[in-house]
Formats: sequence, structure tokens, C-alpha cells
Amino acid sequence: MKQLVSLSLALVMFATTMGRAQTRSGDGPIVVSLPEGFDTERCRLEYFLVGSFGGSGGVVQPKRDVSQYEIETVHEGAAVERLKAILYCAGYQAETIALDSLPDAGSRHIQMHPTPLPPIPFRGVVRGLITQNIQTLRVDVGYTPFGSCEFFGLPDCLVGHWTVASAELDGDGRFAIALPDFARDPVIGSFKNPGMFAFRVRDPQTRNWLFDLKPAASQSPMAGIPVASHYPGEQVFDAELPR
Repeated sequence: MKQLVSLSLALVMFATTMGRAQTRSGDGPIVVSLPEGFDTERCRLEYFLVGSFGGSGGVVQPKRDVSQYEIETVHEGAAVERLKAILYCAGYQAETIALDSLPDAGSRHIQMHPTPLPPIPFRGVVRGLITQNIQTLRVDVGYTPFGSCEFFGLPDCLVGHWTVASAELDGDGRFAIALPDFARDPVIGSFKNPGMFAFRVRDPQTRNWLFDLKPAASQSPMAGIPVASHYPGEQVFDAELPR
């Protein structure tokens, strides 16, 4: 009887030790560093983790006062086995990370040097919206990276939306803005769906959204402009109340 009890205790201790060892094997985050002083407020780092827990994705916030991001390598108590990440920074080409297995704890620092991405001019007009004699309004442009799902190998995923450009709206409803030339971005341009730009009007004082801008004559439920290599002429928009 004593032998059975001792054997049971030994098995419990072995299982506990193995569990701790598996967790420790994933200890130490993947640290992604940008050049010192890089404006991380205009960046977005998305990731997707794979392990015995299944899959989990999210967005990493930069560390305060340091141009660094940390990606967890232990999720729900289990070690991460594989991970992918994609970094978007306004004005720069997208950068990707793909690890089929995690490096040793002492080799988990990744230094990135994003390549500048020249802007592309875009001109628009909001018909029927005259801002003369009222407060100044701004047009904000958000980018929706549908290609993230493709990069992570997912049929569907939650796609973020982040502001990539902003310009003042003239009194006659016109605006000129510089959009990222994502069509020439080696990463984004390779996606089957490189994403789209969404335009919205906000009050710069209250920062409240006032209107969603929908391309005139568009029948698509997605109110936006697809990523393209050039935008000739002036795009006409209709202003709609936010949904």
C-alpha cells in the first residue's frame, strides 16, 4: 500500500514538474524594437499565437518611453509554439515576423528598421457639405488591413482600423490628403485583398465623429476606397450619419 502511495505521489510530482517545465520553456517574451525615438503612436503591431491552447491573436501596445513591443510566449499557462506578427507604421512599409518555433530565451530580441513608404496624393469633395461660417472640420482616413487574416492563415479574423492620414476640410467641402502607397508595399501589395481606406469627418475640438463619407454612386455596403497605385481626379463623397 505504501508503495502504491509513493508511486502516486511520484507521478503527481512528475506531472507537476513537466507542466512547469513546459511553461518555463516559453518564458521570456519576444521583444520587437524600433529605432530609438521612433513614433510608436502611429504604429500597430498585430499578432497570432499557436500552441496547445489553440490559437489566439491580438494587438500589442508599445512599452512606455521605449520604442519596443513585447509579444507573450506563454498563453493561458501554456507555451506558445508558433507565432506571426505584422507591424504597420504610418508612412512606412509593413514588417512581418513568422516563427515556426520559438528561439532560445537569449535570442528573442528582434530589431526592426522600417523602410519609408512614399505617400500618394488623393483629392476629394463632400457634396452638399459646406463648412463655411462654421467650425473647422477635419477628414480622417482609417485603414482596414484585410490582408492580416491572409497573413495569419485565418479564413476570418477581427480586423483593426487605424488612422493613417488627416486633413482639414475646406469651406467648399474639398480636401487634399496624402495616403500611404500601400499598393507598392511589398507585404500589403502581395495580399489578395490589400485592404481599404475609410473616410470620416470629425470635429477637431470635441473629436466627435460627425459623418461617415461614402463614395458617391457606390453600391457596396463597405463605405471606403480600395488600396490602389493612383487616384486620378477628384473623388466625390456623400456624408452620412455614423452608424
